[in-house]
Amino acid sequence: MKIKTTALATAIGAAVALTSFATQAEITLLKQDPKAGDPLSRLNFTVGGSIRPQFDNAMGDVDKSSYKRNGYDGGTRFRFASDYYLFDDISWISYYELGVNIPALFDWDSHYAAGSNNTSRRMLYTGLKSKTWGTMTFGQQNSVYYDVVGAKTDVWDYDMKAQAPGNGIKGDYDGSYRSRKMLKYKNTFGDVDLYAAYLFSDSDLLLKNSSIRYKRNGGGSLGVDYHLAKDLTWGTAWNYTKANVHNSSTGDTDSYSQNIYGTALSWTPDNWTFSFGGGWYENFLTTGQKNVHDYFAGDAWGIEYFAGYKIPVGQYALKYVQPYVMGDRLKYTTGRYYQRIDNGVGVTFQLDYGFRVDYEHVFTSSTDKSLADMNIVRLRYDF
Repeated sequence: MKIKTTALATAIGAAVALTSFATQAEITLLKQDPKAGDPLSRLNFTVGGSIRPQFDNAMGDVDKSSYKRNGYDGGTRFRFASDYYLFDDISWISYYELGVNIPALFDWDSHYAAGSNNTSRRMLYTGLKSKTWGTMTFGQQNSVYYDVVGAKTDVWDYDMKAQAPGNGIKGDYDGSYRSRKMLKYKNTFGDVDLYAAYLFSDSDLLLKNSSIRYKRNGGGSLGVDYHLAKDLTWGTAWNYTKANVHNSSTGDTDSYSQNIYGTALSWTPDNWTFSFGGGWYENFLTTGQKNVHDYFAGDAWGIEYFAGYKIPVGQYALKYVQPYVMGDRLKYTTGRYYQRIDNGVGVTFQLDYGFRVDYEHVFTSSTDKSLADMNIVRLRYDF
C-alpha cells in the first residue's frame, strides 16, 4: 500500500510540476500564423486539463466502507484541440478529451470502484468551422441539450442529480450528455445561437450486472441559446432518441420513443452567478424494473438552481472566495413513485496558478432511504 500511495503521489506531483508554469487556461503549443509554403503555420494546437481528487462523506456513516469516503478521482481529464486553417474563413477542427482515473491507473486499493477503467474517452470529434456558415462536427461530443440547458446548472460539484444528462440510462448512448456518433451543427445569427444534431444508430449497451441491453436506433435534437443581454442567456432544447430494450434472459424486446425537453437561464451580473434550469423527461428515466415493457418511466421532471457571489481577494495567493447556495428536485409522475430533493451550501477558494478548493454540504430528502446528507471536498488544478 505504501508503494502504491507513493507512486500515486509522485505521478500527481509530476503532472503538476510539468504544468505549474501555466495559469488557468489552455496551453498553446502551436500558434496559427498562415504563411505561404509553410503548411504547419496553418495549425493551432492547444492542450489543457484538470486534475480533481475528491472526497464524499455521507452523514451517519452509511458509506463508511465506500471508496468515495477514502478519496477518489472526481473527474480528471486532459484535452487536446487543433484548428487547421484551410481557406477563406474555413478551418478544420478536431478535439480529444481523455478521462483518467488516477487511483485505478495505479491500482490504489479502496480509492476507486471495482472494475473501473483506468482511462475513458470523454470526447473525440472532428469537423469544419466557419464564421459565415457555422460549425459542423461529427463524433462523441457534448449534446445540444447539454450545451444549451445542462451546462448552465452544471456549475457545482454535487450537481446533475435532477437534470437529464445525469439520470438517463447512460449519457454517452441516450443522446443527453457526451453523445457518441453524433453529427452536430451550430451557427449564430445576431443574439441567437442555433443548434441541431442527428444521432446515428449505436452499438448495444449491455448494462452491468444485468441481462438488459439498450440499443439506440437513431434520434436528433434542436436547441436555441438567446443572449438577452451580455450577462444573461436563455436556452431551450429538445432531444429525441428512438431505442430498443432487450432482455437476453427472457428474449423480450420493446421499443421506446424517448424525449427530453428543457430550458435554463444563466445570469452573471458583476460578481454574481445565478442559474436555473428544468426539464421534462418522457420514457427517459428508468423504473428500476427488469421488465422491458416497463423499463422506462412515462414522465418525470427535474429542476436545478445555483446562486453564488465572488468576493475578490487578490492577495496571499487567493484570487477570490465564492460562497453559494444550490439545489435540485427530481420527481417521477408516472411509472414509479420516487422523488429527491437536494439543497445545499458551498464555498470555492480560487487560488493562483489554477489551483482551487471546493467544499459543499448538501441536505437530501428522498423516498430512497439510503440517501443521506453529504459533505464534499474537491481539490482541483486546472491548466
